[in-house]
Amino acid sequence: MNSNLWIGIIPVLVFVVLESFTNKKMALLSALALAVAELIFTIVVYKTIDEITILGFFLIGVAVFLSLKTENDIYFKLQPAILGWILALVFFFFYYVLNRFLLNEMFHKYMGDSFQNILEQTTDPEFLENYLKLLSKYMGWLFFIHGTLTGYAAFKLNKWWWFIIRVPGLYILMIVFSILAMRGVL
Repeated sequence: MNSNLWIGIIPVLVFVVLESFTNKKMALLSALALAVAELIFTIVVYKTIDEITILGFFLIGVAVFLSLKTENDIYFKLQPAILGWILALVFFFFYYVLNRFLLNEMFHKYMGDSFQNILEQTTDPEFLENYLKLLSKYMGWLFFIHGTLTGYAAFKLNKWWWFIIRVPGLYILMIVFSILAMRGVL
């Protein structure tokens, strides 16, 4: 298992809580410190770090720096939207330009033999591979929609709505897209 789906949640949660009780500077610096801690944890536990995690951490660092410099947390709040749009472009590029299925490649890369064992133990390994191919086709849209909603929330909604869209919203969209793909709606 890798940390791509959960890395960044703790810094975001700490940011919204601390900003409610302290000030933006303390909230931003604490979020950055926790992002560093999560990065170190990922390296220690998983013995590796992937490009998406590096990009996410880099964007958090730049966003915190810009937010502190301008005394405006909009940069921090836009970080997940920017990451979502980048991920959307990556999924679109892999699917529509390279004609490759990014989720399949990621499962094989990160899970290795474990994924191969899952394929061998399932009653229909072809279904699982095809399901991941279908999700690979639509994950770009998921990240684009989530990035757009998060960007909108950063500008127009309060920090708690932004947090709800940023964190639970991503997982809700993933569940909805997964169910729709499994039912053949997508």
